[in-house]
Amino acid sequence: MLASDVTLPATEVIEAYGWRFKIDLSFRTLVHLLGGFGYRFWLKAMDSTGLWPQNLSLGDHDESFRHQVTRKVEAFERFLHLNAMAFGVLQVLALEMPQSVWTHFPRWFRTLPSHGYPSEQIVRLSLQHQLASNLAESRQSLLLTKLLADKNAAPKSSSSAVIAALALVDKHNTNL
Repeated sequence: MLASDVTLPATEVIEAYGWRFKIDLSFRTLVHLLGGFGYRFWLKAMDSTGLWPQNLSLGDHDESFRHQVTRKVEAFERFLHLNAMAFGVLQVLALEMPQSVWTHFPRWFRTLPSHGYPSEQIVRLSLQHQLASNLAESRQSLLLTKLLADKNAAPKSSSSAVIAALALVDKHNTNL
């Protein structure tokens, strides 16, 4: 391993590299598990281009176009932040409610991890599996329940894990 600061002791370089690996792994999980970077940046106001636009300078475009681009960037940031929060919720549920997660896991596992904690993927699958029952037991006055009342089947997308987590948290808070 190399470091640009030659005065750092080897242990600090290794520790810093370990943090970098954890951050990279978190981004990879965010991408593959929740589709965190699946937002598409496109505007109707943009001229159709080939593969890559030649003029990327916003200063060369009119105020209306710059405003639209700014709104798209803000929407992308919100999308990414919501996915990061959903990822955090999955991690908290894995650490705080592992037994409940394993109980509702819809598949068979040959061997459980020795530490007993499920991965974020296991938590997501467990939440998706119990989504319908959690929503059925939620208070009818909840906005989430009202929004999803006309849905017949549980959604198959990764966003259903977030919905199931919210319903599970509400159910847990109701029981307190």
